[in-house]
Amino acid sequence: MVFLVLILTAGCSSPPDRSGEKPPPPEILVDYQRTGGIAGLNDHMVVFDTGDVVYVRNTGSGTFTLAKSSLDELGGVLERANIIYLAPDYPAEQPGADYFSYSITYDGKTVTAQTGGEPPELVPVIMCLDSLLAGHS
Repeated sequence: MVFLVLILTAGCSSPPDRSGEKPPPPEILVDYQRTGGIAGLNDHMVVFDTGDVVYVRNTGSGTFTLAKSSLDELGGVLERANIIYLAPDYPAEQPGADYFSYSITYDGKTVTAQTGGEPPELVPVIMCLDSLLAGHS
């Protein structure tokens, strides 16, 4: 996974600072994966604290940069979810063939969920991340 992030971010960094000081590398704000569904999706998106985003989907891969307002909105959604206090796993209440599986890593904590098992706190996060991915890929 780290290798994937390194490959995807190769070219997403700023030009070198001519003063001789290297700028610090961007921090990962959120790492999002969505798999499954009737179409067999396999989406992976990493959003950095700079607003730079890299993604890989069944249909291709790419990069984009969030506007500051979008980055701030995402940060607020993540904060309000209180992910640090959520359980690590939320399975579906009933088995299903076309369910989605989600994995969200934020602030050092990974939470996984399946369709129907998502806690209410996580739903706005999933909706926001899905919207970002759909709008830019």
